[in-house]
Amino acid sequence: MIPRTLKMGLAAGMVCLLAAHLAWAGSPAKVKPAWQTLTPGMEMCFLEAGAAARVGSERVAVLRIDSNQFRFQVLVAQDGDDEKTAGEWREATGALAVFNAGQYAEDHSYLGLLVQDGKVIGRLAGRQDAMFLAEPTDPSLSAARIIDLRYSAFDLKANPYRQAAQSLMLVDRFGHIRVRRSPKIAHRTALGMDGNGRVLVMVTEGAMTLWEYAEFLAGAGLGLREVMLMDGGGESQLDLKIGRLQYEQYGGPSTTPDLLWPRQVLPAALAVFPRQPSK
Repeated sequence: MIPRTLKMGLAAGMVCLLAAHLAWAGSPAKVKPAWQTLTPGMEMCFLEAGAAARVGSERVAVLRIDSNQFRFQVLVAQDGDDEKTAGEWREATGALAVFNAGQYAEDHSYLGLLVQDGKVIGRLAGRQDAMFLAEPTDPSLSAARIIDLRYSAFDLKANPYRQAAQSLMLVDRFGHIRVRRSPKIAHRTALGMDGNGRVLVMVTEGAMTLWEYAEFLAGAGLGLREVMLMDGGGESQLDLKIGRLQYEQYGGPSTTPDLLWPRQVLPAALAVFPRQPSK
């Protein structure tokens, strides 16, 4: 396992103790997350998942991003030798933050649709209902959004977004958990949007089942509207560096016997960059 380091000196008040029974988006949380501003438009908080964490740390790192101030870009390896960890992707591109982009097959191919700078990679997967879209060619559209393919039509030929990543829906806008119960535990990455249109990257520091992670996020008081599941295990990664502030979380092997030691490199990732001011 790649060691996790925290070099931020973040106040203890950032740790948010959140009860599992808190209501889903729209209802006021009984305990509000304590956000720390990293740079204008980007904040971070740590939640305590309690019993939802089966192995390791109970903390969940949450990075909240204003997509009007930051842009998202899909990163894709050209071949197996070009695959990188989140930190290596960040260093190679100069991004502020990088996290894993979705699900992968054994041959390292992406399970679903990717769009990188307008170039289509892969193809739509019928059983993956969540699509992250960013950087539209039409400035009147939202800079980033998540659509639920169960309820929203998606026409690839008419898609105005230059970046896209498809994966599984974890919790939908109605608060329904969209994954099955399973005893398998692993580190997890989730990507969500809140009611104010901000993007939230949520990475566990310990191992959880998918169902319990979904239940926890549904009650976390984050104002989430939709949450999609990115990959887990060793591919659950977040690497962030802003000035002297640095946070790294890399998932490790699960204790579930039928889950093998995972890969640490990412065939694809999502990167966050400062948005250039309009001329």
